[in-house]
Amino acid sequence: MTTVVEALGRLTGVADWMRWRLVESGDRLAAGEVASSDLTDPDVVGHQIATSADVRGTDDPVVLASLWWQGYAYRTAGVALACWLLSGVAPDCRVDRMGVGVARGRPSSTIWRRLRRDPGVFAATSLGDHLFAGHLDLVAPALPRMGAQLVWGNAAAACASGAGAVREACGPAWHDRVAEFLAAAPHGLADLGRWEPTPAGDAWAFHRRTCCLWWKTTTSGGALCADCSLHRSPADERPT
Repeated sequence: MTTVVEALGRLTGVADWMRWRLVESGDRLAAGEVASSDLTDPDVVGHQIATSADVRGTDDPVVLASLWWQGYAYRTAGVALACWLLSGVAPDCRVDRMGVGVARGRPSSTIWRRLRRDPGVFAATSLGDHLFAGHLDLVAPALPRMGAQLVWGNAAAACASGAGAVREACGPAWHDRVAEFLAAAPHGLADLGRWEPTPAGDAWAFHRRTCCLWWKTTTSGGALCADCSLHRSPADERPT
């Protein structure tokens, strides 16, 4: 049976944004790291978001909040889903078991608190419960006012990135595993984007139905993310 440490080890080198570390249950986090449980406090989240303004190149509070939340979802939901897809195992993702490292004012790595005996998570329903009811649903209310479509569209994009990063390593079972997770995930995650093959049929693409607003920052140069709702989707571009 795959252990949690072995499962996380398989993520190493998969994607450069999947940086993670385990800490002992009672240890204090290092400087530049924040516990997810602290992020249920609007003041803590507000401070985290405000520190990203210079790096993002905008002072628009909704844009900053959207991008901070998306980065946070990448390092929590995206990494956890990738781990589960690869191995059928993921660490405990509840809010008191996780944290993030922060670099240049934004979430940049994933922290898990190690349990003395961590059984991992073996079912998509359990992973969904841990990630949402036990975690993201508790942090989201601390965000500055954002529409639900934007909040959960960002979470869907994070899950799609985690899933896409490990597609080739998962082999033929990949589609069934992603479908199992989406069926168990709340907030209409499966409906917040189109999960579909590319026109050539040799890869997979996620085309979201909301925009994370990155293009409104000066650092974007006005560019759009690859999965942005403002693009035409691969399905739209197929010949008729």
